[in-house]
Amino acid sequence: MGHLNPNTLPKTRKWTDVVGLIEAKADNATIAERTWKAANVALTTVADDAGFREAAHLMVQLAVAGTKKDPVAHLASVGVQLGESGSLAELSSALAQAVNRRMAGKNQRSDWGEMAKGALVASVTHYMATEGGPSLFSKTHDHLAATLRKLKGPKNFSALGQKYFSTLTNKFLNYFLTKKIGGQVGTGKPFATLNNLGQFKAGMNLHCQEASERVDTYFSGWLKKQFRENGPDITRESAEKFMWYGVEKMRKELGARAN
Repeated sequence: MGHLNPNTLPKTRKWTDVVGLIEAKADNATIAERTWKAANVALTTVADDAGFREAAHLMVQLAVAGTKKDPVAHLASVGVQLGESGSLAELSSALAQAVNRRMAGKNQRSDWGEMAKGALVASVTHYMATEGGPSLFSKTHDHLAATLRKLKGPKNFSALGQKYFSTLTNKFLNYFLTKKIGGQVGTGKPFATLNNLGQFKAGMNLHCQEASERVDTYFSGWLKKQFRENGPDITRESAEKFMWYGVEKMRKELGARAN
């Protein structure tokens, strides 16, 4: 197979089509069906996962921070402890540590929680870069605070949410797909060459990006309603329910794309 530029992939990529990018002896439809069944069952359990719940809470608190006079102080109040610099590296580390603390109890740490934590950090990093946030090693909180204030806007919050669910979905499907076929590269293996592996990853990424579009209006509409009806402070319970319903939306979209 020749080189495939991710930008030339078809705009719509169903799950079976993504799996079809793998040069393997196994039947693509069978791989896709079995992988989706495993992932679908696991998705129904995420509401009880400590890591996912904390990531959900912190995602919403980032938007709440944008409404505050001192966004950084608000983050500290919900467990995201920043140092003096307010750099992107510091924020990423603080978010990961906050989720880790929630998962520190007995039987609280899980693969699901680790994926939710990774998706949170990745989506916030992407948002900060897109919106001109603090650099990797900024030295003051001013730049970070200014970028956080933009998150009170439903459009920016929606963009953050889409990136979160796209990243989480990508991690999740890859997790189960790897269990089915592995990630080997070489003759007679699922990926004949590194180029084949790159093609697959590009297709998987597009598949997840498209699926995450389902949460776009959901995120923006929910934030508007919360701020209008309840003011700027949003409870942990409301955030967890909100993000869980986002998972349900993604589950339905992925199910439709699996057919």
